[in-house]
Amino acid sequence: MDNINYPLWDSHIHIFPEKMMQAVYAFFYDQYQLELPFPTNTESLLQNLRKLGIEKAFTLAYTHKPGLSRRLNKWLFTLCSRQSWLIPFGAVHPNDPDLQKVAVECLDFYRFPGIKLHCLVQQCRPDDEKLFPVYEILVKRAKGIIIHASSFPQSDSEYLGISYVEKLLSHFPSLNLIIPHLGLYDLQEYRQLLNKYEGLFLDTSFIFQNQGFIPPLEEIVDIILEYPDRFIYGSDYPFILEPPLNGINRIMELNLPQDIYEFLFYKNAARFLERITVQR
Repeated sequence: MDNINYPLWDSHIHIFPEKMMQAVYAFFYDQYQLELPFPTNTESLLQNLRKLGIEKAFTLAYTHKPGLSRRLNKWLFTLCSRQSWLIPFGAVHPNDPDLQKVAVECLDFYRFPGIKLHCLVQQCRPDDEKLFPVYEILVKRAKGIIIHASSFPQSDSEYLGISYVEKLLSHFPSLNLIIPHLGLYDLQEYRQLLNKYEGLFLDTSFIFQNQGFIPPLEEIVDIILEYPDRFIYGSDYPFILEPPLNGINRIMELNLPQDIYEFLFYKNAARFLERITVQR
């Protein structure tokens, strides 16, 4: 980390109550035979990030079934109230019986800057019309949303893919939206959307955190150089197979210009946060 002399933000981490975290770890092992090498204890997980030098982190919550969002959001609010460096993005489930109330509670009562959706886990498309009331609430308040909508690391054409994101943005062009995992495998197509929608950002989560996966490095470097203000570093910690530092080092090996690293590791996340926290 000696070669990074500016703030380091992580725009994509997950912290859940310990029992829920244990269940998620068990799911990864049972479903994919992946043994995650990190603790499930909240305090230990956060200490690891602080030791790494993370100054702020977007903490993303989501639920695998309806009816759990409000309880998880209350827990996340309590956690982030004690840890001011954590930036909470609350949970909603497309089939929550009180979906709009959950979204309003996140943004108005808890004052979260945004919301998280995981389209694969929650089995919904980004452009599903039952989510439109949530998007309307977000746009009205100029808040943000982070949507797992890309086909990496696991594809599912029923719920994932850039065509659904494109339809979503055609309905809500001013939406402040982060797409995780660099939008793979649709990075070239995202070039057109980045040119059209100024509130669209891509994060690097998981892409550089798995030694067994070789990213399309030339393609990634090319588009980052073209849109240096639209890419944000994220790790996906702790749902990764290696320490976050490994991913940071791989990004440094891209040999990008120094000013672009500053955008990637700090400035773009700060700018996105400013877009969704400035009172309007």
